[in-house]
Amino acid sequence: MASVKAILSAGAMLFGVVGGVQAADLLPPPPPVEPAYAPSFSGWYIRGDVGVGIDQLSEARSTLNPFNSAGGPAPAVNRVSTDIGDQAMAGVGVGYQVNNWFRGDVTGEYRTSAAYRSVNTYTAFCANNFCQDSYTANVASGVFLANAYFDLGTWYGVTPFVGAGIGGAIHKFSGMTDLGAGSGYSTGITTTNLAWAVMTGLDFNITPNLKMEIGYRYLDMGRITSNPIICEQVSGCFFEKQTFKLASNDIRIGFRYMFADFAPPAPPVQYEAPLVRKY
Repeated sequence: MASVKAILSAGAMLFGVVGGVQAADLLPPPPPVEPAYAPSFSGWYIRGDVGVGIDQLSEARSTLNPFNSAGGPAPAVNRVSTDIGDQAMAGVGVGYQVNNWFRGDVTGEYRTSAAYRSVNTYTAFCANNFCQDSYTANVASGVFLANAYFDLGTWYGVTPFVGAGIGGAIHKFSGMTDLGAGSGYSTGITTTNLAWAVMTGLDFNITPNLKMEIGYRYLDMGRITSNPIICEQVSGCFFEKQTFKLASNDIRIGFRYMFADFAPPAPPVQYEAPLVRKY
């Protein structure tokens, strides 16, 4: 009798399992999970920068022709002072992020007009063999550089970097006047020089695509020489030229926008018809 009960219990359990399997076959499958794509970037970026350049002069001198129009010798020149004002700047560029530590870009910027001032004394042709001349002019510049940067790691969204650049500077030197024992002026001149720069700064992650950059740059913009100064009130003129080297300590703030790659399209969602078993 006990054997019959055991057989009946086993049959009931088997029937329940088979019935459960058949019921599961009648349910629709769960919807497929769409793959998640991490954001990626093409490597290309654009940038814009603004800042101020604290200009500095070096190797300033005045060059006089050895003989004036009357045939007399040029007087001795003593440079008393020379200085130049600061420049505001605005620039744009395009670049490529090669990997996490190296990137490069090409940039162009406009630098506003800076006031040039100089004072010379001369020991000839003046009362007591002494006279003084004051010079004023303006310098505006455009700078184009190819730059390379090394990013030094990122901590809490901040990336320090160092870099260097080389290119050219175009200077417009204009409005030269000379006031002293007489007066004079020179016409404007445009000069193109080799320019180079070294830089350092910090990048801040604003969004995955947008970075803010605060940096310092030393920029050497080469030598500038005026056109000859034309005398207005003296019979003998030495057609003096003003010459100096121009460099700048730049403080800049800018933004870089990284272009994202287009994510591959997600595969189409497909639902299979429920499987129905027939017996």
